[in-house]
Amino acid sequence: YPVKIKDVEVLPDPVVSGQDAAFVVPASTSARLASGKLAITVYFHGIFVRREIYDLCQKTSCPVEAGNFVLKSAQNLPSVTPSGAYRLKLEMLDPKNKLLACAMVNFDI
Repeated sequence: YPVKIKDVEVLPDPVVSGQDAAFVVPASTSARLASGKLAITVYFHGIFVRREIYDLCQKTSCPVEAGNFVLKSAQNLPSVTPSGAYRLKLEMLDPKNKLLACAMVNFDI
């Protein structure tokens, strides 16, 4: 992939229902990215819950020049969010939906 994800940091650790959860994703790219999408798919105990697609430029400054950059995303978790094991699948896509990078992160609430 032209984008290399170095890590996915989940804050706070542990994630708490009724609070914001933030995801910080340091990455690097070998090519300039003028635009794209960030798709986040959520699974609860392995079962699909939802998928959200964001404009990449809402999560980092665009254009992304070749080199290092950081994606940031935050989500408010309602107090009724069930506790248990979650998995997020993060996908970076170009404007034609070609996969640029993919990462999975597990966390508990």
